[in-house]
Amino acid sequence: MLAPASTILRQEFSIESSTGLELVFSIYNLGYGLGPVLLTPLSEIYGRLPLLHFCSITFLVFNTGAGFARSALQLGALRFSSAFVGSTMLSIGSGFLGDSFALHEFGTAAAVYGLMPLLGPVMGPVAGSFAAQYASWRWTCWALSLTGTVLQCFAFLFLRETYAFTILQKKRQRLIRETGNKHLYVAHDLAKAPSRKALLSLAIRPLKLLATQPLAQFLSLYLAFLTGVAYVIEYTFPLLWTGRYGESLGIAGLNYIAIGIGFVLGALSCSYLNDRVYKSLSAKNGGIGKPEYRIPVMVLGALLAPIGLFCYGWAAQARAYWILPDIGMAIYAMGFVVCIVNTHMYIVDYYGIYAASAVAAVSFAQSIFGFLLPLFGPALYVALGYGWGNSIMGFVAIIIGWPLPALLWRYGSALQQRSTYSARAQASAVP
Repeated sequence: MLAPASTILRQEFSIESSTGLELVFSIYNLGYGLGPVLLTPLSEIYGRLPLLHFCSITFLVFNTGAGFARSALQLGALRFSSAFVGSTMLSIGSGFLGDSFALHEFGTAAAVYGLMPLLGPVMGPVAGSFAAQYASWRWTCWALSLTGTVLQCFAFLFLRETYAFTILQKKRQRLIRETGNKHLYVAHDLAKAPSRKALLSLAIRPLKLLATQPLAQFLSLYLAFLTGVAYVIEYTFPLLWTGRYGESLGIAGLNYIAIGIGFVLGALSCSYLNDRVYKSLSAKNGGIGKPEYRIPVMVLGALLAPIGLFCYGWAAQARAYWILPDIGMAIYAMGFVVCIVNTHMYIVDYYGIYAASAVAAVSFAQSIFGFLLPLFGPALYVALGYGWGNSIMGFVAIIIGWPLPALLWRYGSALQQRSTYSARAQASAVP
């Protein structure tokens, strides 16, 4: 929501360099990546719901405080803190879905869930543009906190625990009270507080997955690059429309709607295709599903993302009619959301009960790129222009993304057999 107010922030806080200004924005992405890595594994000890409530309330506190910041340092620190706790809710949400939906129903649920967090960076700048132009950039923070408070009230009323081990532990405690039998136990006993060593092991699990699991590494690299590109474009979008096209700040923000349209089309494509493809391929395999059955739809996203970058870049370079760059961004956004949703579904299928940690590992890599690329992306446009700047990023997306589905289809099953964290390994460990 703050991106459209970049010029106002630069003047109010006397930020001299462009890199310093980008750091105020991109440091949010750094917190966005670190939070899930360190906090999400706790949901595999204490359950999804308590951690979700804690992170939501803490986010509201930090985000409200950001609206009262009196310096760029204060604003950056509070944005980092709010992202650190707020992003954890997204990883926990993937765990909620994995707990709640059968594999053949998971595609539609994941598509809807994946769309909502992506619409935030779209609708936020639209509202932020008008808030910055007619009110104050501080209201971009306060309005978000007001909305979050309402949603948190609904969360208290309607959300329930879904993590099987936590539910079983509560049932164990209830039966002990009712029967007096203290010898009841569950396979994953939560009665004792975990040791410091156990907490440390859980805290580093996402990083361990990222360091030791080839599949997590491949997917993290690809999604991290696509995410970094998305943030580069998001932060430079207002400058394109106000500087190159001469639009007012409020009208320039409306161009973010094109990104939202792409996200919606991508989510609808995932929702329509995923479960159908998964059911069809599972039926041909004797009714047995595999994580690889998420890959065919992933190909669509890998094709669309670079095409959208080429269209956006050269239309902006030529200063073509305003709708043409928007169409290019909509195509990229559609490809981006298809890749994100399908990759997360593949990860949930692949890693089973460790899905939250695996998603946190991938999100960490995404956020590191989301932190770093915006620091250098504007300089890329200055040096090469929108045409070649976006084309270079498009070529990289092709080099990484086009071979990936074929590699996953061919080698994914073999990697799953060797992984000690995979759902297949968890199934074989059950007596």
